[in-house]
Formats: sequence, C-alpha cells, structure tokens
Amino acid sequence: MRKAASMKKLRYLTALLCIVLAAMMLSGCGKTSSQVEAEKQAEIKAANIEDVAEYTQKYFAETMKNSTYETFIQFTDADNTVVSKVFDNDWASRWKQFTDAHGKVTDAVVDLTQRTAEGGYTSRVILTGEDGQLMAFTVSYDERMIPVSTAIAAYSNDNEETLGSKMATAAGNTVTGLIVVFFILVGLSLIISCFKFVNKLGGEVKPEKKDSKKSAAAAKPAGKAAPAPAARAAAPSVELDLEKNKELAAVIAAAIAAYEEKPVEGYVVRSIRRLGNNKWH
Repeated sequence: MRKAASMKKLRYLTALLCIVLAAMMLSGCGKTSSQVEAEKQAEIKAANIEDVAEYTQKYFAETMKNSTYETFIQFTDADNTVVSKVFDNDWASRWKQFTDAHGKVTDAVVDLTQRTAEGGYTSRVILTGEDGQLMAFTVSYDERMIPVSTAIAAYSNDNEETLGSKMATAAGNTVTGLIVVFFILVGLSLIISCFKFVNKLGGEVKPEKKDSKKSAAAAKPAGKAAPAPAARAAAPSVELDLEKNKELAAVIAAAIAAYEEKPVEGYVVRSIRRLGNNKWH
C-alpha cells in the first residue's frame, strides 16, 4: 500500500511539473498586443504593395506593351476612360514622350513598388523601346491606392552594363579629374607669378644711403661727450738682473744723484726694468 501511494504522489508531481514547464514556455513565447498589431500592420502594408504592383503590371505595363499609342488615343477619344480623364491625359503624354524617343514599347515590366512617406505608393515600370533603350515609367497612388499621376525618366541598368563600357566610363572620369587638377595647378602658378608685378606697381621703397659717420653722430645723445678710447694695454716689462748689471746700476744711480744734486750714497738701485716703450724705470 505504501509503495502504491508513493507512486501515485510521484505521478502527481510529474504532472504538476509538466504543467509548470508548459506555462513557462507559453509565457516566454507569447507576444504582446503591440507586437501582434505591428505584425498585422506589416502584413497589410506588404499585401497593399503587392496589390499595387499587380495592378500596375496588369493595367499599365501590359496595356503599353500590347497596344500602341495610337490605339490608346483612339480609345480615349471615344469617351472611354481607364482611370480618369485627367489621369489618362497625363499617361498619354508620357507614353508619347517615350514613343517619340524610342518607338513602340516592346517590353514593360514592374521592377519596384514601395510606400511613400505621405502614405501613398509608387510603382515603377521599365519600358524597352524598339531601339533597345530603357526608360522608367512611374505611377503614383494615393493612400487609397488610386492612381493620381505619372512620370517618366531615363533609366540605365547597371547590372547589364558590359565590362568595356564600365572601363570606358572609369577612364573618362579619370581623364576629366586629371584635366581639372592640371588647370587648377596652372591657375595657382599664374596667381603666384603675378605677385612680383604687384610689388612693382606698388613701388619699392629703397633705403636711403647715409654717411656712417653722420649716422653715428646723430645716434649719440645731445650734450654728452664721446667716451674716451680704452687705454692701450701696457707692454710687458723685462726685469734685469742687478748682479750681472752692476755697472749699469751704478751709472743710473749717479745720473739720478746728479739730477737731484745729492750725493750718490743716498741712492740704492734695487731693480732695473725695461718697458716695451724703451723707457727705463
């Protein structure tokens, strides 16, 4: 009995655990109302874009491909309308613009349909003429997906452009860039070379030549005498040895005594030096 009761409890716990896990998975995978609404809006927009593309292909592209401009004019002149009188006249003028340039429409395919910022739509049809040239015929729709206007412009399919034409285009762009740079450099060189003529037209101011002595005198402050020249450095003296020149010392002592009119004994010669100016001291 105990074993059966324990097995029953285990089954209950297992079932409860499974329920909890399932609830957690559902809560984790669940989406909020805003997310669901956003997904629905995206689906509606995608469906609308697809509807606009199909409508453009069926009523405009196929009509221009399988009919001629003259047939379309005869149809509208008989008080028949495709969309409205205003729209049909606008469409006819674009169609004629294409046929005048490239002949009959040999192919027409919708390649791009998108929503505009104002809430409307645009759908583009690529038209191929008898001469193989392409043009883009665009139909504009309002927010109710009603056609309101058309436009046509030149179109070039870069994917079908050959390697040779791409290389030719690149080479042409390169040459054009080099020519522009060359002329810019030439212009800058001419402008720089004209600076010397500007200086000549303005007149060059030549400095006046003045006597250096007069300039120096004028530079001296008034009322002050010029400083005396520095004394010439004294020449080195040579001192003679008295032991070897006793006679000379005696003669000098006698001369001094005679000049002073005093006895020779009153004078003692201690040193004899000869200066650079040949004077003895």
